[in-house]
Amino acid sequence: MLHNQIIGALLQSAKYSGPMAAAKTTAGVPTQRVIAQSTVDNGTSLYTDSVTCSYSDMNHSTFDYNTIIYPYNYTYGTSPMFELNGIFTEPQVKYDTYVHWTINPFTMPTFTLYEGNFATYDTNSNQTHFVKLFVDSTTNDNMSYANSFDTVGNITRGVTFNLNAGVEDSAFKQFFAYDTAHRLIRDSVYELHLGVWRIAARTFYTYNASGYLAQIDHFSNQTDTSFLLPLVQQSKYANTYDASGRLIAVVTSLFDGSSLVNYVKDTFDYTGTASYHSSWRQHQFDPIHGTWWPQYKMSKHINALGKPDTVYHQGWDSIANSWTPISKDVITYTTYDNPAKVYNYEYNWTSYSTTPDYTTTYHYEIFLLDEPTGTILPKTTEGLTIYPNPVKDFLHFATETPNGIGTEISLVDMTGRIILRQSLAKDKTANVDVQLLPPGNYILNMHDKKGRVINKAQFIKE
Repeated sequence: MLHNQIIGALLQSAKYSGPMAAAKTTAGVPTQRVIAQSTVDNGTSLYTDSVTCSYSDMNHSTFDYNTIIYPYNYTYGTSPMFELNGIFTEPQVKYDTYVHWTINPFTMPTFTLYEGNFATYDTNSNQTHFVKLFVDSTTNDNMSYANSFDTVGNITRGVTFNLNAGVEDSAFKQFFAYDTAHRLIRDSVYELHLGVWRIAARTFYTYNASGYLAQIDHFSNQTDTSFLLPLVQQSKYANTYDASGRLIAVVTSLFDGSSLVNYVKDTFDYTGTASYHSSWRQHQFDPIHGTWWPQYKMSKHINALGKPDTVYHQGWDSIANSWTPISKDVITYTTYDNPAKVYNYEYNWTSYSTTPDYTTTYHYEIFLLDEPTGTILPKTTEGLTIYPNPVKDFLHFATETPNGIGTEISLVDMTGRIILRQSLAKDKTANVDVQLLPPGNYILNMHDKKGRVINKAQFIKE
């Protein structure tokens, strides 16, 4: 599993540092969703990578300003149905179909079709099924996935099948456990081995006093082909946050055959109240000298609208004992504040290229978020109705319970943190101001006089 994929997932799980929703998505107002992305090598005028996407309903796309890489597909690792940030699989591009062309590594520089992905969702936009088909299935496994969710949108089980000529011939199952605050605390992966389900891996999630994901401990046994030996801890990720809940450090430890040892440390800086980091430094641990050595640095220039317009990538020169430029990316935006083009300039020993070496272009379609404000959506929980959903300004809710609305409501984010409490009058309708909430998924809990949760519903803040 790529280290940067895990760090990217951790960044998305941190408060205020997840992917930013596209601008101007008020109900009934035109907005954009990406339908294609292509990268051209300007030296040869040839494509190096290209994808197309299609959507249904209100599925849409977002842009991750932490990595400045458009997430047209979402990360898979040893847990193919689950992102390691502790949140159930929810691709940043909720496509129905995704087709990917790229340079064929066996016949370079031939540009050819590589894979096609097909997804389906339930009425709450949870991904229930996913199929991945590779053109070269002799070296890549075709796969299918099926996910199950509980009433608040937590994934409870996922099943993966490897497809051999369209036949499901091997499989994995993954089960998830949560605490009372709906925070993921454990997931377990089982593999079908000689007709018997055997435990293959288990991951534990620990939270600090503020409710942030403090540590991830992953156990497996990579040398056990019988699936009968005890699991051994293979990795640990220890996370540190600032007062605003933004991720500022991740220390990664890996198993070296006898024990866990320091491996990589990632640190992040932020400008003002920005939700995405302004710099990312990576250090490698030197076990001989017991010191952390710099390896990589990403830094951003932020424009007047608060968006990164230039991203610098640097590597550490251990001889000169200084940072050395690698490349820079210059980003332009559409009128909807979505990325239009990314120009990549390579550093050629003494200076950056005078013209872009690579150009990535994003293509969009205009569509309407056609859920009119005030329309009551189907009940998400028995006896409780919330609307609009998704919501931008004020969330309205109503109850059919005999005792009215209750005495208090609380809003909980998907890490389990209580971010708002509000007392309520004895009535059957009420509303709450959510204008200042960052975009994302939330749970509304309704409490009785003793503080017990008597009803709950999930909603999306856009």
